[in-house]
Amino acid sequence: MLKNYFLTAWRIMVRQKGYSAINILGLSLGIAASILISIYIIDELSYDKFQKDGEYIFRVYMQGKMQDNAFEVAMTPAPMSRALMEEVPEVEDAIRFGIFRTMPMQYEDKTFTEDKMMVADPNFFDFFTFELLQGDPKTALVGPDKLIITESGAKKYFGEENPLGKIILRGSEKRASEVTGVVADPPHNSHLDFDMILSGESWDYMKNEQWSSSNLYTYFKIHPGADANKVQEALDIFITKYFGLEIEKFLGISMEQFKAAGNSAGFFLQPMLDIHLKSNLQDEIKPTGNIQYLYIFGAVALFIIIIACINFMNLSTARSANRAKEVGVRKSVGALRSKLVGQFLSESILYSLISTFIATILILILLRPFNNLSGKSLDLWIFLNPLVPIGLMIFAVLIGVLAGSYPAFYLTSFNPAHVLKGKIRNAAKRSSFRNGLVIFQFLVSISLIISSMVVYKQLKYMQDKNLGFEKENVINLLHTMSLGQNAKAFKNEVMSYAEFGPASFANSLPPNIDWNSVFKTSDTGQDFLCNLNFVDHEHLDAMGYKMVQGRFFSRDFISDSAAIILNETAFRQMGWTEIDGGQRVAGFWGNNEEPVEKTVIGVIGDFNFESLHHTVRPLIMSLGSEPNYEMAIKMTPGNVAEKIALLETIWKKHSNGNAFEYSFIDANFNSLFKSEQKMGNIILVFTILAIGIACLGLFGLAAYTTEQRSKEISIRKALGASLANLVTILSKDFTLLVLLSFIIAGPLSYYIMNNFWLKNFAYRIKIDILMILGAGLISIVIAWLTVSYQSFKTASSNPVDYLRND
Repeated sequence: MLKNYFLTAWRIMVRQKGYSAINILGLSLGIAASILISIYIIDELSYDKFQKDGEYIFRVYMQGKMQDNAFEVAMTPAPMSRALMEEVPEVEDAIRFGIFRTMPMQYEDKTFTEDKMMVADPNFFDFFTFELLQGDPKTALVGPDKLIITESGAKKYFGEENPLGKIILRGSEKRASEVTGVVADPPHNSHLDFDMILSGESWDYMKNEQWSSSNLYTYFKIHPGADANKVQEALDIFITKYFGLEIEKFLGISMEQFKAAGNSAGFFLQPMLDIHLKSNLQDEIKPTGNIQYLYIFGAVALFIIIIACINFMNLSTARSANRAKEVGVRKSVGALRSKLVGQFLSESILYSLISTFIATILILILLRPFNNLSGKSLDLWIFLNPLVPIGLMIFAVLIGVLAGSYPAFYLTSFNPAHVLKGKIRNAAKRSSFRNGLVIFQFLVSISLIISSMVVYKQLKYMQDKNLGFEKENVINLLHTMSLGQNAKAFKNEVMSYAEFGPASFANSLPPNIDWNSVFKTSDTGQDFLCNLNFVDHEHLDAMGYKMVQGRFFSRDFISDSAAIILNETAFRQMGWTEIDGGQRVAGFWGNNEEPVEKTVIGVIGDFNFESLHHTVRPLIMSLGSEPNYEMAIKMTPGNVAEKIALLETIWKKHSNGNAFEYSFIDANFNSLFKSEQKMGNIILVFTILAIGIACLGLFGLAAYTTEQRSKEISIRKALGASLANLVTILSKDFTLLVLLSFIIAGPLSYYIMNNFWLKNFAYRIKIDILMILGAGLISIVIAWLTVSYQSFKTASSNPVDYLRND
């Protein structure tokens, strides 16, 4: 019986080639899109699942607030891991590590800049599940200047040579580091990312005993069955026991007074498996995902497959008049309705199976472009699992049943007597359900159009926003400490060329000014959390900042070594309105062990030195060393490649063979919202796809309606109705359906985007009515173009063709 069902379905499919092609195309695109999005979601959910004891591993982070300046940082003090091991019975093991983002490395005549060098405790390979291919995991990180390199890094530095025992020169000081191991490249679905691992004893900060300085990531593992809440209770004690003592030492107030002033600070634990999707702290190891985006993408995948199924339903019911007599004849000779339902469901399942096969081929073709679109490196490993073909088969059957259920029960509900008398058209006029399906299709499509517009406009706004300084044509030159005594000569030579403007050394440049500390004003004694940046005398001209009050640092004033510049936010929060020459701020400026006072000589206009997800925070500038870690170089517009080549030539002349590494300030800002750009790209592509599939459904309904109203149109035409009038009559109902979809989708999209997505940005657009009306206009135009073919075809036909049999 089942074989007969599918054989009959195949014959009908072959006989109705155009109808079958449209059905298969819609389902294939819908299934391919939903599977691609599902692969993306599965990959995002797989982060860190490969870690052997992942469910028992947690990270400690610090959260607090000072003078309404909130902070959440992924780093904690160096003594944290020892305190966890010694004082918390639930903790089985703990580890610390730091990350160096720009570390110059040299092997023989090869120079590289490593931006993912980890400095870790010796128990790294006992704690985490990473495969050490060469070397002893127990001893590879024991002792100073021991270096583990990834498998790809080993090939980059040494080719096919055995890397063990090789010496690589590290940093601007060219400190010798011995390669003691080779580790497999970290999986792409690991939130821990590194190219090299340096032994912890190589970095003096690992021996730091201060609890008020946070520069390390601290992870701990609890015993199976232990209560993580007990660890949190211990962390609550640590904040008073250790951090509170240093607050009292350095700020001269107790922890109670610190909190009474409206401040707060605390250590908190975070499950490692939650880090990728549910964490967005300062100083994350690598860019994180966003669980909200997975909800959005999951909804898009679900809606696309539903739209594809609706498309199938509408196309099936559009052919109802042609299949009605078949049903009537079968019923009149004794066919049971259950058998007829089985026949129609078999047809839809066959369509779905064929569509799933085609969708699989589409996925193989489109996976690389999808990776480029989403920024992923997805592969087809998932299809190697033997359960996947079975799952796809079940998925295809379910889609077939879902898509074919309504046509099956609808077509088999016809009264055979009415069908054979030609009364099916009257029964078919009750089309509320089909209209509802079309409304749902375009509700989703219009919502996606509005969402795409909002995402695009927000990204454009962030790219074009005035940041408070001249970000264009500013080169960010890295690891300039390696210039050493040649720094002044390098800087002077750069500025001697007409191609370059002012050049400035700085501790860090926007958008990565992230060093913060606590400062105290001399007049009120209040404490303030401010970002701190060390710059030189040319920094104002190089970056294009604006002075609001006072002056910038000048080489004419030797006393400027004890002077500072505040941004407007810091100056305002400290309670000042005008510079009077007596305003001083005490703090730890670099390596001093006791607070030192410096005098405020100027106020600089607020500028964005972090991501636009945050408002401008308080910032203090102080004179720093020359050279410093980075350098800003203003460049004249045009001929970028030639100027970079010139700059590299000058660099090689003064840098003692260190790697030339640079970026552009505007590109650095744009990279901060890559996740939003990826989201926008994905939504845009699948919006177009959803609209396309929805239009196929609308095409089906148009075919159905024009077929049912062909006699009416013929009579109207015979009575003198014009072609334009007839097209308008046939298109009016569809326009009303789309308009109703828009009335629902407009407010719904506004609410979702304004209250759930845009709220993540401190600087954001306002969704205006013109944007929403534009989406509605686009959808109506698309609907008109979709139905106009069928309407024009029917309206321009010869009325005799439809009336001769009546």
